[in-house]
Amino acid sequence: MKYKHFYRYLVFAAIFTVLLLVCFSGSIIFRYVDIDAARAIQIIFISASIALSLFVVGLFRAYFSQKQFFESLEMENNYTLGQRTTFYNLEAFKMKADNLSKKRRLAGQKKYIVAFSCTSLKISTNSFKNSMIASLNYYVSLCLEDVFSKRGKYNNGNVAYGFNRGIFLLYTTAEEEKKIPELIQVISANIYRIVKEKNLKVYVQPFYGIKELAGEENITSAIEDAFIARNVAENSFETYSYFNPSLKKESSREDIDEIEEALRNNEFIIYYQPKYSLKEKKFISSEALARWNSPKHGLLSPAMFISKAESAGLISLIDNYIFELSLKNLSEQIKRGRRVIPVSVNFSIYEFYSQGFIEHVTSLLEKYNVPAKYVEIEITETTSQANQFLSISIIKKLKDMGIRVLMDDFGVGFSGIDNLRRIPFDAIKIDKTFADLIVEDEKTRAIVKMLTELGHTSGIEVIIEGVDSQEQVDILRRMKIDTIQGFYYSKPMPLEDYDNFLKENKFEGKEKKK
Repeated sequence: MKYKHFYRYLVFAAIFTVLLLVCFSGSIIFRYVDIDAARAIQIIFISASIALSLFVVGLFRAYFSQKQFFESLEMENNYTLGQRTTFYNLEAFKMKADNLSKKRRLAGQKKYIVAFSCTSLKISTNSFKNSMIASLNYYVSLCLEDVFSKRGKYNNGNVAYGFNRGIFLLYTTAEEEKKIPELIQVISANIYRIVKEKNLKVYVQPFYGIKELAGEENITSAIEDAFIARNVAENSFETYSYFNPSLKKESSREDIDEIEEALRNNEFIIYYQPKYSLKEKKFISSEALARWNSPKHGLLSPAMFISKAESAGLISLIDNYIFELSLKNLSEQIKRGRRVIPVSVNFSIYEFYSQGFIEHVTSLLEKYNVPAKYVEIEITETTSQANQFLSISIIKKLKDMGIRVLMDDFGVGFSGIDNLRRIPFDAIKIDKTFADLIVEDEKTRAIVKMLTELGHTSGIEVIIEGVDSQEQVDILRRMKIDTIQGFYYSKPMPLEDYDNFLKENKFEGKEKKK
């Protein structure tokens, strides 16, 4: 079927040849009847012969060009899909989609580009895992060909599909916008079915980006927009996302270069803020807070660079950098015989749900020989709810390793008993906004008391952030809050000051004298 157009032309050439033979026979016959007619037929025959020769030469050139094209597709797909297949690559897809886009479409039909991947786009260092992903993509390519075949439910005569660098591309038309999510459900169901039937040992989570084409919009730019929407869907952990211009966040090349250079030059450092247990009357843990010690801008808090890092796609690099640095510092504290208490590190939604997150945490613990009991991981409640089933699985694995997991910003958003019942957190951190109003606002005190009782009912530690005064501490002690973090006990500080603070501070000594 690859060369069906060539075979059509070949049939046409054969018919043309038969006609030429008829003309040639006619010229011979007319030679004995009508000399002038014979000459006219001979001229026609010679002209037609030249035309046929040029046609045949062009035909075979097209054949070998097409043959070379399909051979290159087979070589590329053998590498990316693990099979010698002629499934379209990016360039072939663009040509096909562009041709379809220029066709007259039915009234009321809209045109769409859909970009999706079966797994995260991060390349694994595990060659076996990569081969599994390649096999999965190959079976999905076969599935798409079946879904959009002539007998398939979704064949409307205006469909193109292709594959490029881990992402499948679809061009299709639909009368109603809701048809696209329905199609996405069909594809996702097939992806999960393939993994199960083929027993592929690979984590699957499809993400889709949808771009509606406006008028005669350029296909290349539409594909880029669909890619952006797909990445937004993955970062926000949504199944699919429609493209709109606001998704193109402005992140200058200068910002990107500056952050990348800062990572290379180890300009990001950790400031530690201890957490005080009212029950145990001592500091029982601390939080590692990122700071950027920029030669150009000075010491910057996260508010000055996190949003830039997110829009530049570099937040995961910073997450991992801070986590590794915290383990390196813990290792040094242990070796030097310093007082060591657990340190909690924040992870963004992008890194927490990334493929290989657990393996990465495990490998760094082994690299720095740090016991898991000294590590805590903080994620926001929003992150935990993005995919509740998967977050429960990740948290259970962390807890099995001996790592405590804390819910940050509790009380902001959709907090509830169900969240604490379903997701096995070790502690909740009540947001700073409640501590700010707890002295003068009765309703705030009632809410904090309710959240504290909610946490205790669930059998987990309750921490509150942003406590700055003795009056706040006294109120929280009466409410039986477990742990306090805030400027009242300590501002965030660099490692050396933090070590000295743990060795000697007025709060633990003061409590011991009472």
